[in-house]
Amino acid sequence: MSNKSTGAQVPRVDHVCSGRTCMFCRVLNNPDRPKLVGFSPIVDERVLKRVKDSEHRSTAGDPDTTLEVGSKIDEIEKLALLDGLTELYNSRTFMKELDDELRRAKRYKRALSICIASIDDFREVQGTYGAVAGDLVLRVFASLLHTTVRDVDIPARYSGSDLAVIFPETNLASAGVAAERIRQKIINQSIAYNWQSFKVTASFGIAAFPNHGTEPSELIAKAMGGLEMARQRGRGYICSP
Repeated sequence: MSNKSTGAQVPRVDHVCSGRTCMFCRVLNNPDRPKLVGFSPIVDERVLKRVKDSEHRSTAGDPDTTLEVGSKIDEIEKLALLDGLTELYNSRTFMKELDDELRRAKRYKRALSICIASIDDFREVQGTYGAVAGDLVLRVFASLLHTTVRDVDIPARYSGSDLAVIFPETNLASAGVAAERIRQKIINQSIAYNWQSFKVTASFGIAAFPNHGTEPSELIAKAMGGLEMARQRGRGYICSP
């Protein structure tokens, strides 16, 4: 876009809002290569489509620029789906995946379970070793979770120190076995930080479809109830309501 009085190129600014989600995309008309700057990680599919369409128009005929913009679009999509600290799915993606998996379970009459896990006494860990160490614990826990579950399972960071897993085509008993594998991994994992080494434990709450509910909110409430039961029993327990 050009300034009519001077003929100079000025930035084009798109302002996209959806509910409380808002993103500013500012495309700089650099004669050498356009760049996408000023993006927020909280975006939705409509925002991504508008950015892609806009960048496609501005980079048509320039293969190098198209590749660069494509890489930035991939980065935006990654930020929209993943939690920045753990690199697992974020809570929003988790809820969407749970809704999709429940629809499939209902349609094909298949089992489905979820697990919500939390590091025991996480605030105490942060108080003793610091906030950075707390972040390290969550990253280690997330990595163990990701490498222990099956490829078809869906791990995510649900909230704060709570991680979650969706177990498609898995009944309550099998979900308990999977949670036990994760529990054993975390209690045997030493965490090294600032010339110190320590260990943590985790508690787990599990719930299954259709035993504990048929909607995402029902399963989550039951899994959180199981997690609270596990915490009341002590450290490193797995419970189902």
